[in-house]
Amino acid sequence: MKELKPEIHDIGKLIDSSIIKHNFENYPEKLKNVPSIKMNPIWEGILQHHCTERDEEYPKSFKTFVLSVADSVAAVASRHYKEKVVGHNVYKLWNPPRKNIRDLSKAIGRDTRTPHWITRIVEFVNKYPSVEDFFETFGKYLKLRAEDAKTNITSLWTHSKLTGLFYRFLYDYLEEIDDEWFQNASKEEIRKLIDSVKKNTKVKIVKIKINFPQHPVRIRDLNVFDVLKEVKNEILEKYPDNVIFVGFNELLLILPLNKKLEEMREIVSKYGFWFEYVERVQNLDKLYPDPDRVTRLINKMQKMQYKKFEEQIAKVPPDKKKKAEEGIRKTIFEKGKEAKRIAELWDEYHHELSEKLYKKGSIYANLPDQINPPICEICQLNQATEKWVDEESGIVENLCKNCLHIRKRGSKFPKLDEWEKEGADRILWIRIGLDINELINVLEDLYAEYLRSLGIKEPEERAEIRFSVLSEFDWDYKEFLSKFRDKILGSFEKNDFQQILEDFVAVKIKSLKDVFTVLRIFDDIFSEFFPKFKEVTSPIKLGIVCSNIKYPFLESWRILSDLKYDVHVCVIGKGEIKLNMKQLTPFLEIKVKNKALIHKLVAMSEISEKLAEIMLYDRADRDYRKYKPLRDAVREFGYQNILTYAKIMGG
Repeated sequence: MKELKPEIHDIGKLIDSSIIKHNFENYPEKLKNVPSIKMNPIWEGILQHHCTERDEEYPKSFKTFVLSVADSVAAVASRHYKEKVVGHNVYKLWNPPRKNIRDLSKAIGRDTRTPHWITRIVEFVNKYPSVEDFFETFGKYLKLRAEDAKTNITSLWTHSKLTGLFYRFLYDYLEEIDDEWFQNASKEEIRKLIDSVKKNTKVKIVKIKINFPQHPVRIRDLNVFDVLKEVKNEILEKYPDNVIFVGFNELLLILPLNKKLEEMREIVSKYGFWFEYVERVQNLDKLYPDPDRVTRLINKMQKMQYKKFEEQIAKVPPDKKKKAEEGIRKTIFEKGKEAKRIAELWDEYHHELSEKLYKKGSIYANLPDQINPPICEICQLNQATEKWVDEESGIVENLCKNCLHIRKRGSKFPKLDEWEKEGADRILWIRIGLDINELINVLEDLYAEYLRSLGIKEPEERAEIRFSVLSEFDWDYKEFLSKFRDKILGSFEKNDFQQILEDFVAVKIKSLKDVFTVLRIFDDIFSEFFPKFKEVTSPIKLGIVCSNIKYPFLESWRILSDLKYDVHVCVIGKGEIKLNMKQLTPFLEIKVKNKALIHKLVAMSEISEKLAEIMLYDRADRDYRKYKPLRDAVREFGYQNILTYAKIMGG
């Protein structure tokens, strides 16, 4: 039924277009000694997936018609800003290349003009390969080749994957048209149909955030994270052609208008979980990945207003600030371009609400009207009908059936059990978080910066982030997480590492200084994958909590579940380090040769942190000059950060 294998439709983009068009409609042109096309459904998709004035081939069946629509929806942009090629290599907004490469062969590291290369591609498609074979054989080149050389911010790899997903979704969603109609219709009629479908077909873009009511107090309660993973996997299995993005506890989906979110309740509520959702009805031709786009833009514009206000008021002499403040405030918050844009966005927001195009809410498990005591000690949402007796302490806990079931699953994290038995003194709980809304904000700004460098007018208005860019980022983000885990595992003993989720691990350490080992690993890999995020407010956050294995995990989770700083290190009993991503590298380069001074500072801080700070600046102190590196560090990073640094270095 769906055998044309949509992911392979753009394989022709691996051939120089001056030789063969990417839809192969002019094949073999003047080429000699190349194989003939052996027509199969994949070739139909390659030949017929475009329908423009300049194309000779166009959709001749419902399947290739759907492919044409899916190809357009998965594209990086709805319109081009440059008429000429910008680059055949991929300009990743978060990790841009040194320069754009216009020559395709140089961009992918393969001569794309030779009959040998073209023969290899034609023979590959002639064999009617699987999608897996396609990505395995040509994946290296797909990742290097821009999907669109005129808007080169996503790869052909990402576009191919996304086209496959949208094709399968649309094939089931669109009203089927008999193939006979396409065979009798003119190209212009089919083109009008494609445009009409894109403009008039509405879908729901939905973001859900899964929450668990269980409070993971002890190590045995960490099974809740394994359940979270299971719930996400179950949603992926049930909605394989709907889920576009998966985060720690968030999923982004494209759904038909008639699909009710209540259908997911059964999956999510199995263990008492619940979810928040935001959904927005959108047209296929204007498909944005954030359903709360309007409110996100309002918040973004308001932050820009306050930033402008602070910058302008800072330029005014102190004695004139009070008088100037009202005028500056009125100019920015009432007359500025951001103020006008915010007013437009509020109108759009109220329109979407009134037309029921935008909706947000929460869906819970079926709760009883009344909960009789005793109440479950873990989730506090159900009556406790079961008892759990701790074998070591003899403590009895009253639990509901859901929470007991999670407890009795058996530990999925055996290293944590071992560390608990041995009473491990120092455990690092390490979590990497991602804020999707902040990610889109940052990508918009970086895209505008790129368009500006290309000489594009009004770059801010044109810098639209579509699913393709978000998906491109997601591939890199997953690779980043994988490399981070591998590097951590390689730096510590195997028995001292426990993965909990892809972005959440635990490490048993021997010295507090191992905190800096983890920070350096993170900094190196972050700089490798996301160097541009060091110039902005990073959407990626790092949280580290160092504690004894017996320390209540719930206290650590309060920090890790809501990462407010780019880098947040909390060493229980010692202090905290709070940095932005730009500060991380120089912070790790702090050098204090005299270790005795660090011990002296730490010893003084145990009496009084304020006294220790005074000592740093006391010219009468015999070590005043020796403290200069620490004073410089305090000036750059703040006293509390440096004091915690000193305590960690002091062991």
